[in-house]
Amino acid sequence: MKISILIPAYNEEQSIQKVMLEIRSVDLTACGISEKEIILINDGSTDKTVRMATSVIPAIKVVHHVKNQGKGAALTSGIPHVSGDIILIQDADLEYSPTLYPLLIRPIVNEGADIVYGSRFLHKRHPEKMRLSYFLANRFGAILTNLLNGTHLTDPMTCFKVFRKKTLEGIKLTCRGFGTDAELNAKVTKKGFKIREVAIPYKARTFKEGKKFHPLCSLNVLWSMIRYSLIR
Repeated sequence: MKISILIPAYNEEQSIQKVMLEIRSVDLTACGISEKEIILINDGSTDKTVRMATSVIPAIKVVHHVKNQGKGAALTSGIPHVSGDIILIQDADLEYSPTLYPLLIRPIVNEGADIVYGSRFLHKRHPEKMRLSYFLANRFGAILTNLLNGTHLTDPMTCFKVFRKKTLEGIKLTCRGFGTDAELNAKVTKKGFKIREVAIPYKARTFKEGKKFHPLCSLNVLWSMIRYSLIR
């Protein structure tokens, strides 16, 4: 099988090389994966993100946005370039380590799962370095997501999501920013797909380290949870 790794990136020159090195090093043959396809969506970066990434793996596909448009817009641009059987979304900041790919892929390859989320809260109730405000927002978001979609997820807003390609066929993403995770939750659930969760270790990144998600982004996420869950 072939895996397509989508990496939305905006000014991540400090971490992108480490991400690419880990992706290159992780061995997925035991998981039934014989080929990795890497698609970097350069979301209007003004630094050396692309140069640093291609210095590690020159053969990656790069999709360019002239201006920064947001995570949802990046995924919308990247998905049409996918040719793999499995699609994995990887953040460019290394909060989520590629060394964990086998944990996420095995339920799909070996157990027939369609979608797998890496849950930060199954591993540790309060993840390392996660600010209390973000912890509470995630807990509230999980409760609201489950109520609106009839799911039982512990971490619907995780940025570590893996899909069989078929689960995303026919889904059109319209959210441009961070609310795209809520949009994905609602739309794949409405299609009847079940989401499996696996525990993953996680250490939150700080704003000084380049974290892009600011408190005001939570309003966009909240609106997306409600909007996409209620659309029929």
